[in-house]
Amino acid sequence: MAAPSPDPGSVRAVRELLLAAGYSTAGIAAIGIEVELGVREPDIAILSRALEGVEPLATLVRLFLLGEHVDTRALPGAVERATADLAAAGLLVVDGSRIRPRVRLTPWRGLIVAHDPDPPGDLWDEHVSGPTPAADALLQLVPADAAPGARALDMGTGCGLLALAIEASVRGVVATDINPVALRYTALNAGLNGISTIETRAGSWFEPVEEESFGLIVANPPFVISPESSLIFRHSPHSRDEASRDVVRSIAGHLQDGGYGYALVNWIQAPGRPWLDTIAGWLEGTGCDAVVLLHGIDDPLAYAVRWNVREQQLRPDRYPATLDRWLDHFRDESIAAIATAGVVLRRRSMPNWRHGIELTGRGRGAAGPQIRAIVAGQDFLQAHDAADDLLRTAFTMDTPHRLYQTLAFRDGEYVVEPAALGLEEGLGIPVAVEPDLIQVALRLDGSQTLAGIVQEVAEATGADSVSLSNRSIELVRALLGQGFAAAGAGGRTGPA
Repeated sequence: MAAPSPDPGSVRAVRELLLAAGYSTAGIAAIGIEVELGVREPDIAILSRALEGVEPLATLVRLFLLGEHVDTRALPGAVERATADLAAAGLLVVDGSRIRPRVRLTPWRGLIVAHDPDPPGDLWDEHVSGPTPAADALLQLVPADAAPGARALDMGTGCGLLALAIEASVRGVVATDINPVALRYTALNAGLNGISTIETRAGSWFEPVEEESFGLIVANPPFVISPESSLIFRHSPHSRDEASRDVVRSIAGHLQDGGYGYALVNWIQAPGRPWLDTIAGWLEGTGCDAVVLLHGIDDPLAYAVRWNVREQQLRPDRYPATLDRWLDHFRDESIAAIATAGVVLRRRSMPNWRHGIELTGRGRGAAGPQIRAIVAGQDFLQAHDAADDLLRTAFTMDTPHRLYQTLAFRDGEYVVEPAALGLEEGLGIPVAVEPDLIQVALRLDGSQTLAGIVQEVAEATGADSVSLSNRSIELVRALLGQGFAAAGAGGRTGPA
């Protein structure tokens, strides 16, 4: 479906209509449905009934969320008066006594996002999708105040999701895409959300910004490793992981000193090779530090299944052949496993580090502050990783967190199991704490050095001070490495 080329005045009028009608995440949630990633099939019956008597919101939802055709004779006054503007904005078509939508309008993160409808059959080559779990996962990594005063780049913008989401935290955004339909949607979405600081540029990968640098770069590229090449938004032009490699290296090359880049990537995981090695190799000589967040490693069949769910649901007749084609491709390319990860880069002119974290649970919302703490922790460890340095330092855990402790019943008695520290918000990765280190963790408030804490706990519990000291150092390294702790106000003035 060709994206609309809207009239700006009509787009402003449509924006006013949507705001007045409560067509928003909160407005639709108020009638009982969460729609940030679109309407699920089971929700349709519920939503249709919840809309009774809620006009003009009901008509707008039927048109732009459910994709229904609506009789012009049954339009509420506000929508009837805005029909010409809705058509001029490219959002619907008047067909005799019926109006039918051309796009979907999905409320998402306080924004309204126009995108292609999801057809019952095959997606067309230039299909522009709406909000996705992948985009959400990437944005969770970006702090709300990511780069104040800096210019940002959204490479491969699609309908403009990431550009819209980061716009408030930067001076302006350049949004690029090879798909002209995507760029028209991005411009439309900027207008629907009253945003004037997004510049769209056509071109492949980083070509439209070849000589430029940015303080913030986000990229959700077509990284899928497969035998397919038709869908611009998903399929890379390469048969292996060259797309992810090139994106990572290009982000590094376009970052200003101190700038951050965020991307989702895949890579071919070689048997027996540490999973961080591939990204580390890609980044060699780029001048960037990296936090790599491993979502998982799939075998070829699991990977093929994950990326062909839509085919399984809508075209079960050809699904077996699709799986065979993907598996043949992986076999021909000697691909035994594929890793999926989020990558955070920070450019700086100092010796660089690489830090890998395996994500073992579900995220707990915004992880940007935790990512910043991880980066600060790695910087500190790079300069002060010696045991004596750590013992002389005071640390603090002032980010909201919980300490979980359990008792296990074994052999007729309760046994204290290792505790776990978890942040209230963030990546959802716990840090294990041995029972006799809990008192050490509870004292990390910045008021005394680690050596002072160890001495105090050893005296109070009778623990061996040498063993307690060594294990406390490892605990602090883990807390710094996962963004739970920071060097605190007590500084480096205590006893060694």
